[in-house]
Amino acid sequence: MSFKEKFFEEAYNLAEKGRGLTSPNPFVGAVLVRDNVIIGRGYTQPWGKDHAEIQAIKDANYDCEGAEMYVTLEPCAHYGKTPPCADAIIKHKIKSVYAGIKDPNPKVNGKGFEKLKNAGVFVKTGIWKSKIEKQLEYYLKFIISKRPFVFSKIATSMDGKISSSTGKSKWITNEKSRKYVHKLRAEADVIITGINTVLADNPTFNVRFGEAKNNPIRIILDSRLRLPVNSNIAETAKDIQTIVFVYSLQKDAKYLSLKKLGIEIKECPLRNGGLDLQYILDYVYSLNKYLVMIEAGNKINSSFLAEKLIDKLYHFVAPKIIGGKNSLFQNYIIDEIKESVNLTNIDISNYDEDLLFQYYLRYSG
Repeated sequence: MSFKEKFFEEAYNLAEKGRGLTSPNPFVGAVLVRDNVIIGRGYTQPWGKDHAEIQAIKDANYDCEGAEMYVTLEPCAHYGKTPPCADAIIKHKIKSVYAGIKDPNPKVNGKGFEKLKNAGVFVKTGIWKSKIEKQLEYYLKFIISKRPFVFSKIATSMDGKISSSTGKSKWITNEKSRKYVHKLRAEADVIITGINTVLADNPTFNVRFGEAKNNPIRIILDSRLRLPVNSNIAETAKDIQTIVFVYSLQKDAKYLSLKKLGIEIKECPLRNGGLDLQYILDYVYSLNKYLVMIEAGNKINSSFLAEKLIDKLYHFVAPKIIGGKNSLFQNYIIDEIKESVNLTNIDISNYDEDLLFQYYLRYSG
């Protein structure tokens, strides 16, 4: 590995420190180098605070003249919550910028590189392109497709069952797997679940392990407003933003009780026999949130799958046989094998005796 690749690897690893903290901004890493020695390091801070480039400049005590910058994403060239990073690079006389990929955000999209080149800064792009695109897959989906990236966390037995015949699901997976789920929650902006999961398990859907981070927004799909006032969701709504989508809003005693507990209740149109999932994702997009996690049962997962709205699966498989009919996607029905959803880029890891399969979904048609 060359010096330049080592510096870029450092920037890549720094970017990971911002994962789950920067939405709707991308999490980016940057290092400043002079005479093959790193003099400054930075990564994107929570929204409204410094970008990676500014953090690296500050870490170098603003002594950057003649230095090289290695950054995972194109420096911005526009005013947002913070001034343009490209302007700061020029101001501090950084001579070269080695960048991962162009930022597809229309406010950037090559303008940062152009501004740097016009100021005499040497620019080289396309470094670790595929790795950076995967690292920033949530942000890129949000910008390019104008909807949040959606992943579903699922846990099944070896025979694909999500619960016993009586609907009991605690616990299919082991403690190590369940702790990893909290890592996924800490990264997500929003958790979507259905009322049946809430009624069956009385979950809280908060982050209870790992580094302290903000809890994701909880969205409950509950067309007839069956959420119990004494549920864990309702009782923690003043601390964790909670939105319940219903089909028809009735401002009755139940509505008023839940509102008093801090729950937001919103109407949602119907589509294909249930609440309109695209409408809900459009709402999440309007909140400037780019990562949605689904923690739900068969009905919600089948509906998202049928609408081709799941981008990735985190599938925990426990070494158990449960039997019965309670399969994860039993409501997803196709007529021909060619209509099946294909799973790609499969990654397998071991969590004690559980297996975690990570895969992306490729839809037919």
